[in-house]
Parts: sequence; structure tokens; C-alpha cells
Amino acid sequence: MKFGLNLSKKKPTPTTRPITKPASVFGLQDDDDDEVDDSTQPQSTKFNAKEQAKRERQKINQHIANSASTTLAHQKVKEAQDQALMDDPTIFDYDAVYDDLKEAENQQKKASKAAADKDNKKAKYIQNLLEMADIRKKDRLLAEEKKVAREREAEGDEFADKDVFLTESYKKQKAELERIEAEERQREEEAAKKSTLTSFYKQVLDKKDMEHRALLMATKSQKKTDDARRAVRHGDNDNNDKAMVEEARRKGAQVNDNNEVVDKRDLLGAGLNVAPPKTSSRFGTFGSLASSDARIRERQEEYDAYKQKKVAEYNARRKGHSKDDDRERERLSKEIERQMVDTKRKAESEQEEKQAALQQAAAARRTTDDSAQSARERYLARKKLKTSTPEKK
Repeated sequence: MKFGLNLSKKKPTPTTRPITKPASVFGLQDDDDDEVDDSTQPQSTKFNAKEQAKRERQKINQHIANSASTTLAHQKVKEAQDQALMDDPTIFDYDAVYDDLKEAENQQKKASKAAADKDNKKAKYIQNLLEMADIRKKDRLLAEEKKVAREREAEGDEFADKDVFLTESYKKQKAELERIEAEERQREEEAAKKSTLTSFYKQVLDKKDMEHRALLMATKSQKKTDDARRAVRHGDNDNNDKAMVEEARRKGAQVNDNNEVVDKRDLLGAGLNVAPPKTSSRFGTFGSLASSDARIRERQEEYDAYKQKKVAEYNARRKGHSKDDDRERERLSKEIERQMVDTKRKAESEQEEKQAALQQAAAARRTTDDSAQSARERYLARKKLKTSTPEKK
């Protein structure tokens, strides 16, 4: 027997027997009331009905077989799950197990990291201890060697006739100490060289900063001076206006009700009527300020003294250094001096050119007494003509 619908094969019947309608696939009787005689159906229709019934039987058998196999597989899986739960009731509690696993993993990582850090710190600390002990030992040997050398120098020739015995280990130790001392001296020279260059650059920056501060102070003082001059000039202008009104009245010029001269040309005198040039409140360079202001000159002198002092200190520190460094320092100092001299010379030349331009402009505007007198006569003639014209009208 097999799973599914087991039907016996029908024996072939003679063609003369009428063909009955195939039974239902579920073994039930048809509910159709109208029965059709098979003998009346065509042969092709009968053949198609047989094929359809055969396909239906195969489909049902396949479905039953699949259902049976699936049921068997589910049954086996269910039995395995039940057995696993019997062995370990928490086998499917994934959340709790995951938290425990992650916690254990984190603890393991922390423990390994702490052990590695402890080993590293321990090794580093021991290495530092050994290095410092070695350095102290070498320093102590150097101190003892220098102490012995000073004692022998103090003894002089007292034991000059005695024999000197040096062991091989002492010779090696002495050579090692000389090498260490030479390395230490070289390191000190390099450090002094670096510090010297740093101090030199610091001096240059200090000089620039001092010049900047001097300019700021000069600017502030110049601003105060300009304010005072402006106030004085305002008062002078008032006084000049009063003097001009009095002079106009004395010369017979017309003055309105506001004490203002109607025509200021009446106040012109003989010669070149040019107002005195106004001194500019602007400043050019540090050299021009130093040549015109006593406080700036004092600052300049203080800076020169400070510079000489620093140069002397620099020379004292650099006394035992090589000639190449001295030449480099000298070259840099000369370069700075040359730049300062060029700046000062440029400022002086600009000041001289400005004064020369002002003098040339004044000379160009200068006239003779004859031309001034003729200009005054022409002006008086025009004025007389102007005053006589309204009377004729």
C-alpha cells in the first residue's frame, strides 16, 4: 500500500459495451440529476475526461505525499526542540544570554588592557630608573675624576719623582669619561648657540616693538599738541577777526552790522599778501620725529644705549664660540645698522626735498615792489570808478 488514493486499473471492455461515466475522485456519487448517456458522447470527449481524471489523481497524490513529508519533518523538529528544552530550559532565551556574553567580553577586554598597560608602565619606569642610575654613576665618576685632578694640581711637584701605575680598566674608564665630557660639552655648545640666536632674534623684535611704541607715544603727544594748537588757532582767529575789523574801520573800509568786512580787498597792503605757511601736523618717519621732538630723541638715545649694552652682553657670551658664528652675527648686525641708516637717510632726504619744494613755490610767488605798487594803483582806480558810477546815475 502507498499513501494516497489507490485505485485498481480497469480492465479493457469491448467496444460494444457502453462506457460508464468515471466515478468521482472522492468516491462519492454525482449529484447531477440529469445523467447523460456515455454512448451518446463523442470518442474525443471521453478521452479528454480520462486524461483530466488521471491528472487530478496525480495532483491529489502529490499533495498528500508533500503533506505527509512536511508533517513528518515538523514532528522531528518538534521532538528536537522538546529534547533541547529538557536539556537546557534557557536555550532560547537569547536576550539574557547576549547580555551575559557581552558583559563577559567587555570584562575580558578590560582585563587584557589593564595587564598590557601595567606591563608597559612597569617596563618604562624600570627603564627610566636604570637610565637615571647610569647618569648619576657617570656624574659621580666625573666629579671624582675632577676632584683627583684638583688634588694633584694642588700637590704640584711633590710626587713628581714617583712612579705612576694605571690599570687597563682605569684607562678604559678614563677614556669613557672623556668621551662623555666631550659629548656634554658639545650639547652645551649647541644649546648655547640656539639660545644665542633666539636672544638675537628677540633683540630684533624688541627693537621693532620699541620703535612701534615710540611712534604710538609720538602720535598721542602730537594729537594733544594739535588739539591745543587748534584751540589756540580758534582763539587767534577770533582775535584776528577783531583786529581785521578795527583795521578796516581805521582804513575806511565798509563793515556791516555783524562786524564783518564787506570787501577784504580794501585791507590789502603793498607787497606779496601771502599768509604764512601752515605747519603740517602729520609726521613722516621715526627719524624725522627724532630730529624735531626732544622726547623722541631721548627715546632714541635710550634705545642706542640699550642696544650697545645688549651687543656687549652678546659679545661676552659669544667670546668662546667659533669665528663663523661671530662673522654671521657681525653680518646680521651690520645689515640691521645699514637698514636703520638707510631709513634715516631716506627720511632726511624726503624732508629736504619737501623744504626745497616749499622754497621754490615761495620764490615763484614773490614779486617786486614796483609790480605790487602798480597793482595797488590799478585797484584804486577800479575802486574809484566803481564808486563814481552810481553818482552819475
